Amino acid sequence: MNDELSAFIDAVYRQPYSLLRNNCIKKSLRIKAKAEELGMRADLICCIAIVPIKKWRNVRLASPHVYTEIEGERVDVAHDPGREELWCPNSEIRVVMPVNISKIRRAFRQRAGLRGQVLKEG
Repeated sequence: MNDELSAFIDAVYRQPYSLLRNNCIKKSLRIKAKAEELGMRADLICCIAIVPIKKWRNVRLASPHVYTEIEGERVDVAHDPGREELWCPNSEIRVVMPVNISKIRRAFRQRAGLRGQVLKEG
């Protein structure tokens, strides 16, 4: 990754997490948009996350989760530094059943484009 994108990712990571205003979806969408703006391939991945909560003796919490994959590298900035102290580092979030939302979206767009061509030719 280039320096500009790394600095942007770090800035997004440091923003406080908020379930309604600044959650994993919004953070990941901003990073994906910036990576694409810089000409890099970025995908949005939706999954089930298993998160150990340090504060409660590593009780595991399962929840929906979204992160970005930039050119095959996982970029997960859901928890800010303060939340990582209570919960766990982003790197320790276990991912179950990852689904590449961007790939599905591209397939639908491509299929819709083909269907549109068939309708115009008919």
